[in-house]
Amino acid sequence: MVDHDRPAVGAVPFPAPPVDLPAHLRPVRPLGRGGSATVWLVRDRRRGDHVALKVLEGTVDVASLLGRVEREARALARLDGHPAVASIRACGADRHGRVWIATSFVVGPTLADRVRASEPLDGAEALEVFRALAAALADAHGVGVVHGDVSPANVVLGRAGPVLVDFGVGGVDAHVGERARTPVVAPPERLRGVRPRPAGDVWSAAATVRWATAPGAVLPESCRRLVHRCLSEVPADRPTAPALRSALGDGAAGLSSPRRSR
Repeated sequence: MVDHDRPAVGAVPFPAPPVDLPAHLRPVRPLGRGGSATVWLVRDRRRGDHVALKVLEGTVDVASLLGRVEREARALARLDGHPAVASIRACGADRHGRVWIATSFVVGPTLADRVRASEPLDGAEALEVFRALAAALADAHGVGVVHGDVSPANVVLGRAGPVLVDFGVGGVDAHVGERARTPVVAPPERLRGVRPRPAGDVWSAAATVRWATAPGAVLPESCRRLVHRCLSEVPADRPTAPALRSALGDGAAGLSSPRRSR
């Protein structure tokens, strides 16, 4: 994964990486920082590749947070190798109480990057992203994991297709009484401070695709109807992620293969 919701590195002194990391994880360089986290590119010497290490700042209840992330990591381990899910490789806390999460490193721009570069999705690309999000959420919900922050910044257009990143992080500040992290694509119940639920992920997936799609893009009528259903104000009226995945499997007739992101 890549953290793209960040100011330029160097504008403010970048925090040091966590101490007490496992010996096989060696920090390489900072990737970015946001309001509640910093991100490092880290070499996994055991597997011979890289991971993205997200370090959560200002954590109050370290034990509770780490316990939740560990539970999600164990659940997501059942989805290891999923083409649309960035898996959690490891997690922990250092001696200073900073919780860190190491996830798969996906090379590519985020959906937010694409739109900021004035390259919104065409119809075929929008359908590809919608399908990937539906598949990722269907399987994550199936193992009991709610993402909590499906958004353009958390969809990476990887070389092999779209990938949903930041599992284990999306719901970190998403408890009752707190507000959504990405309001532009947050479901109405999250804006009221309700805890993340699967139906909220479905709303955010549809809102993310709608936000990132070019105004004149051609989508099948069936796909447009699905977006409308996902954006129902009433969570119970939205399709489940498995139902959405199934419906989108039938909605691609007549569309050409999507061009790959640059």
